[in-house]
Amino acid sequence: MPHSYFVPALVGGLIQGIVEWLPVSSKTMLTIYFAILGIRVQNAYNLGLIANFGSFFAALYYFRREAWDTLKALAHPFAADPYSRLLRFLVLGTLATGIVGIPLYITIRHTFTLVGGSVAMVLIGLLLLVTGFIARKKERLMEASEASRPGVEEKPAHWRAALVVGGMQGLAALPGISRSGMTITPLLWMGFEAEQAIRLSFMLDVLALVGAGVVPLVIGGGGRAAVVAFGLSTTLVMLVVASVVSFFAINTVLKWARRLRTSTVTFLIAGIALAVAGTAAVVH
Repeated sequence: MPHSYFVPALVGGLIQGIVEWLPVSSKTMLTIYFAILGIRVQNAYNLGLIANFGSFFAALYYFRREAWDTLKALAHPFAADPYSRLLRFLVLGTLATGIVGIPLYITIRHTFTLVGGSVAMVLIGLLLLVTGFIARKKERLMEASEASRPGVEEKPAHWRAALVVGGMQGLAALPGISRSGMTITPLLWMGFEAEQAIRLSFMLDVLALVGAGVVPLVIGGGGRAAVVAFGLSTTLVMLVVASVVSFFAINTVLKWARRLRTSTVTFLIAGIALAVAGTAAVVH
């Protein structure tokens, strides 16, 4: 195990385990963190995606009852009961995520290979600014949702919502774009209440976490190159830490997520990314 990366692996797992459940892009936080440590941006980006898999088991456990009832709905996938509708929402949403997200991942991977690290960090910083404005809009929609129609019956998760939200989730393949911000915001726009929007967003995240971790390893070799550079055992340490921290953090963080003004945090991270880009440009 490369000793120089053992501590970064621990810190990376800690970041992933906590930030995944906030409307802040965990892969972007990790990309910036690893880039500051001197890891090539394309490798840092792939490691940030791979780290997502560490949170999968915590998400699956947290939503275990919904996941089990949804799996049982496979026996009657086109029925009108809530879990059959949820099954259709998750399947269609995941397909839309793959259709949008995989080409974007390939594009970003090639872009990061062609441009220098400072240019890549500028792109990340600009996308973070976009996420900041989306997060601010989400916060306002969340406040409006919680202030109106308390206790209203849940809205059916129809196929149109699945395609829109799944496609928006696919955009989170872009570094700087928050997955939860891109999914909760359109759900609120479409009239879903805050609690239901959060639940649908994070249930969709259960499958997205697997995809985010696996895609870099099976497409183009970028993920494998990042693991080789970082160290296989070191990468496993990061995933284990992310999984353990996620188990302890998910319940608490999700309870507080709606109250946190993450748009301000996102703008701050954007400033850090742009500062890193400027420093790299000066050094070179």
